[in-house]
Amino acid sequence: MKSAGHWWSARAKSWNLLATHPDHAIDTLYLTGGGSELPPVARVLRETFGRRVRRSAYMRSATAIGLAIRAEGHEHFPLRDQFTKNFGVWREADDGHNVAFDVLFPRGAKLPARGENPLRIVRSYRPMHNIGHFRYLECAQLGADNQPQGEINNWDEIRVAFDPSLQDSSSLADQPVRRCAPAKEQWIQEEYTCDVSGDVRVKIRDTVSELANEYRLGRWSKDRKKTNRASR
Repeated sequence: MKSAGHWWSARAKSWNLLATHPDHAIDTLYLTGGGSELPPVARVLRETFGRRVRRSAYMRSATAIGLAIRAEGHEHFPLRDQFTKNFGVWREADDGHNVAFDVLFPRGAKLPARGENPLRIVRSYRPMHNIGHFRYLECAQLGADNQPQGEINNWDEIRVAFDPSLQDSSSLADQPVRRCAPAKEQWIQEEYTCDVSGDVRVKIRDTVSELANEYRLGRWSKDRKKTNRASR
């Protein structure tokens, strides 16, 4: 029944087009759109109009091309991508008894335009654990207690050694996370950036030792993470 509907719709639109422009001879009908790829549609039109029916070389791009033509000369209405969900990280709270969601890029935050500097967010603190366990996610909504609600998507999960004795550990996943007194004058800085393409990166740096780890967030990313250790 759906195919039959396409037949009659295509035929009716063609006849309406001819009736609307009786003084203009139509040499060729170009078919566009996914529905035009159905063989019955082309057959019905060819039976009606003969060999004047042709398929567009850009059948599936007709809408995009039309929008681009329509948008020409309207550059004063720029389009900007934006975060459609709240992006953030879980953090330890209440001396490790609870976790709190820290929103880094809120829903609706606009991505930078081409040529602009990336968005930048910085968090600084004195570490209270031997290992930093970062769990990144995005959520559709936030509750009254600032906890994620609605659709939730996990982005990534990383671990960073805050204890100097673990800096050379090959696998932090095997190490338990424990509360510990921070090293003297130790101060951690997290710097998050988001570029025009929506790539989110984080640089976690010990501002005293200058040891730093940089990650491109996203489990799906081929270049998911890289580590950069500055010299002491």
